[in-house]
This record gives sequence, C-alpha cells and structure tokens, in this order.
Amino acid sequence: MDSVKAELAELRLTIKQANEKFEILDKIISDSADRTNGQQSFNGTGVDMIDRAEKCLHWGRQKTGTLDTGNGLFADSCWNMCLDIYICGLKEEQVTVSSIAQSSGIPMTTAMRYINVMVEQGLLEKSANPSDNRMVFIAVSHECRSKIETLLSSAPF
Repeated sequence: MDSVKAELAELRLTIKQANEKFEILDKIISDSADRTNGQQSFNGTGVDMIDRAEKCLHWGRQKTGTLDTGNGLFADSCWNMCLDIYICGLKEEQVTVSSIAQSSGIPMTTAMRYINVMVEQGLLEKSANPSDNRMVFIAVSHECRSKIETLLSSAPF
C-alpha cells in the first residue's frame, strides 16, 4: 500500500510540474503574440527589471567573450556600464568609478572617459562621497533610467 501511495504522490508531483510548464509556455506564447501585434505587455516590478537587466548584461558579456578577439569590435562597454549602474541603483547599491571600471573589464582611463561623456549627455550623474572626497559615486539619470526600462520592457526574454 505504501508503494501505491508513493507512486501516486510522484504522479501528482509530475502532473503539477507539467501544469507549471504549460502555464509558462502559454505565457511565452501569449507575450510573443502581443509583441508581434505591436503591443507591449511587460509591466514589471523592480525585481523583474533587475532580472531582465541582469539577463541582458550577462548576454552582452557572453557575446563579447565569445566573439571578441581582442579588438573590441563586439564590446558594448557603455551599454554594459549603464546596465550595471542601473542594476546597482535598483538594488540601492552605490557605484564608484573604479568599481564600474573593474566590473566592465575596461581600463580605468577608458571607463572614466566614457563616464564623463555619458555625464555630459545627461545619461549618468556623479555625486561626491561625503565620507571620502577622493571617491565619486555614479548613478543613471532619471531620463536614462526611463530609457533603459523602455528597452528592457521590450526585450524578448
């Protein structure tokens, strides 16, 4: 009798997992149809946006690592830096110039040059660290955040 109960419990679990997969696939198909019809159906929370941004950042780094032969042709350094800063902002973490340079894998001078250009264009904002005047914090501007969220909302994942 115990073996029948165990087999029944296993079958119930299998059916439950199958139903969950059906629901996921149904949502993917529905979302895909909405995008095909020109409708934007994603309206995510901060956690959803972090997940989407992290997937996009991971994909970009994977693309660069796979295709780039050291010449930088497939690198999206500014985009990756913006995404990284955006993710940290959603997680309420402060980002320094040196930390973003290190995480993006580009030289500090190049990162500083890109950051300065993005600050001039209103995409990023700098603020002084009140406890250490040598350190500067970087954040995406409200306008840049809005643009990133628009892009992430329409991403196909």
